[in-house]
Amino acid sequence: MEWFKEHKKAATIGLAGIFLLVLILIGCGVAFSDLGNGSDQKEQEASVTDTKKETAEEEKSSDAEVKKEDAAKEEVSEEKKETKEEAKKEEKTEKKDDTKKTSTASATATTKKDEAKASSSKSSSNSSTKKTETKSNGSSSSSSSQSKPQHTHTWVAQTKSVYHEATGHYENKWVEDSAAWDEPTYEERYVCYKCGKVMTTDMDPIAHSAECGGSYGVESIQTGAIHHEATGHNEQKWVQDSAAWTETVTTGYKCSGCGATK
Repeated sequence: MEWFKEHKKAATIGLAGIFLLVLILIGCGVAFSDLGNGSDQKEQEASVTDTKKETAEEEKSSDAEVKKEDAAKEEVSEEKKETKEEAKKEEKTEKKDDTKKTSTASATATTKKDEAKASSSKSSSNSSTKKTETKSNGSSSSSSSQSKPQHTHTWVAQTKSVYHEATGHYENKWVEDSAAWDEPTYEERYVCYKCGKVMTTDMDPIAHSAECGGSYGVESIQTGAIHHEATGHNEQKWVQDSAAWTETVTTGYKCSGCGATK
């Protein structure tokens, strides 16, 4: 009996130890699972923070690109403004140069006119002095000046020939295709062979032959004619009103000596 009790105690102690080991193993598994869950949560939180950082960096990069594009557009607009201002400046300078050229041209023209006037006045004064000198020199100088021959124009008419076409109009003209003609008509009549008389329908050929003493017979004799009008058609015919002619026209006059024209 004591052995059975001891053996029973040992069995209960062994069961209790096994139960404790099972509890310890279960607790260890729960702890390991908690540790694993905690590490997974940390990894998820770390991945979320990484994605947030990446989105923030992408937003920053997109903002930077937009700013760069805006800056490029502003630079292009400023370049366009500068080119427009330069074109306006060039147009202004060209206009100034044109005005300067016109002013210089007008100034040169006025100076040339003044020079021409001065030269004409000088020539007139010189001519007056020369005239007085020629008058004082006497008849010899006057005769020498008058001996120079003056050119007289010999005008010759310059002409050219102008051809004028014939004039006329179209009219309807009758064109005959066939002339008018008479168609003979024939009838059978009794004819006396002795006297040649053509008997009418109311005559008796037997009685006439007895009186005439000759024979008779039937022949085709022309008794009339059917008139046929001429045939033709209308055509457009050219009727000339005036013939073609050539006109001599004077275009001007030319000097046979010097070639001057008027």
